Amino acid sequence: MDWMSDTGRTHTSSLAVLGALLFITARSLDSTGTPGIPATADPAKLSPTDRETLAEVESALTVQLENSGASVTSTLAEVAAAVAYVRGRAEVPSLTASRYDKLRKSVLDSLGTTSAQGATIWPPTSQTAVQRFGSWNEALKAAGLATNKIGRAKGQLRFDSDAYDKAIAEFLADCESRGTAATYKAYTEYAAEHKGEVPSAAAVRKFYGSWNSALAAVG
Repeated sequence: MDWMSDTGRTHTSSLAVLGALLFITARSLDSTGTPGIPATADPAKLSPTDRETLAEVESALTVQLENSGASVTSTLAEVAAAVAYVRGRAEVPSLTASRYDKLRKSVLDSLGTTSAQGATIWPPTSQTAVQRFGSWNEALKAAGLATNKIGRAKGQLRFDSDAYDKAIAEFLADCESRGTAATYKAYTEYAAEHKGEVPSAAAVRKFYGSWNSALAAVG
């Protein structure tokens, strides 16, 4: 698996991306009324791959929190506990990209870190996971999580009207968080990054009649 050997210094490693997915998945489970994440976990009881993942997360945090009040040691302990929590569940959990990005913001706040264009930030955005693994579902699979089930049978409508509205609403929220314009071209790139998870730009324009109508429908 060549994704395990990502050593680029200016980019979050693939294993660190997987660590972020596991960490935020645990946060998602913890906030839905399930039993809380344990305070600590013994890293030695984790699988070799998960221990390697923790090492990559530690490398990312060491650089990121160098001038921050947050502690690498305590944050890493939280990540280890989260990974153990997810791995110990009887049912393999999943997570949507939109839910990930929403919870990611709260994690960045707790770390005292803000996302900035051109900066390498952990946890990375869902787009980073998509770019690294090819799709959101492939990223989930690489992390050992359950994939999101979206109708994909040939000859069937893949997305219903609610899915179109949801896709545009999440795109607008993404544009707002990044300070970019919500253009048709921008959505084309967004849809490519979330291929299979949101309708294509052409499908959106056909469904609503025009791009402006799509924006007005959820504005």
